[in-house]
Amino acid sequence: MQIKLILAGYGNVGKEFVKLIHEKASCIQKEYGLELLLAGIIGRDVKLYRPEGLYTDTLLALGDGSAALHRYIEQHPVYNENMEGHVLIESTPTNIESGEPGKQYILQAIENGMDIVSISKGALVTSWKEISEAARVANVSIRYSGATAAALPTLDIGQFSLAGCKIKRIEGILNGTTNYILTKMYEDNTSYEEALQQAQSKGIAETNPVLDVSGMDSACKLLLLSNSLLHTEYTLEDMSMKGIENVSKQDIQKAKKQGKQIKLLARASTDDDGKVQLEVQPSAVDLNHSLAGVTGTEKGITFYTDTMGSVTSIGGASNPRGAAAAALKDVINLYRKDRI
Repeated sequence: MQIKLILAGYGNVGKEFVKLIHEKASCIQKEYGLELLLAGIIGRDVKLYRPEGLYTDTLLALGDGSAALHRYIEQHPVYNENMEGHVLIESTPTNIESGEPGKQYILQAIENGMDIVSISKGALVTSWKEISEAARVANVSIRYSGATAAALPTLDIGQFSLAGCKIKRIEGILNGTTNYILTKMYEDNTSYEEALQQAQSKGIAETNPVLDVSGMDSACKLLLLSNSLLHTEYTLEDMSMKGIENVSKQDIQKAKKQGKQIKLLARASTDDDGKVQLEVQPSAVDLNHSLAGVTGTEKGITFYTDTMGSVTSIGGASNPRGAAAAALKDVINLYRKDRI
């Protein structure tokens, strides 16, 4: 079965996705009966489209970003007709203000009858109701496990492994950068500023780390999990959020003396009236807490259910390849012969 892919965004994650489908083509064909054909790429200021498939080996040798797409055009002709495919892989930079340009690409693809695999969070966070309703009307599928903690299978567990359960509470460490910083502060008795500088020097934290350290990245992931698994229709305005910028060495040492450590926890819980409460904040957890052992750039999540008890998953690569692998998994699970 041939599946034509259109990729929006050729940044680090987008390029890793192209690498993966190029490297794993024969394996995916043999294991799942799928031929994944990259037919088009939408870059920042350029588009590539060839109905028979782009030459991915050539593309991957031409560098990064839009510059690579322009170099590709110099070597191979592309078509200006409307891009047609089975699924849009949305991997543009996350924009939590308007969700653009990802929102535009998603809605256009839905209108064209395409399924969606989203790695970027912006469009889903800012326009959840609009996008989910458009997909329902068009009878297309949306998968976005890469937007809910990259390689850590948060959404998959909630949707498939816990089917039939009532999820009473979710607790997660959903951001690897903040977990690395808090781990360094705990293990090495460093200040927040020193730990952040180390994270930046290792390429773990961005030059401008505000989305991570403010708790916003964790909040976006928790919001998508809540809307998907707890059937809310919340926005970021419905959430309480506090980051790690003001966590001090003294806070860390005080928690350590009490046999605890501070983690940036994302929580979704149901109150006595049945209303779901969402919060992200630094929290001191006991050393026997299910997520206390999540260290470094690792992430983790625990689901508390009515019939299966508590279920925890820890790990998952916190890098572009891990996010791209999550998108590849979503594509495979949409179209595999033994479809789940």
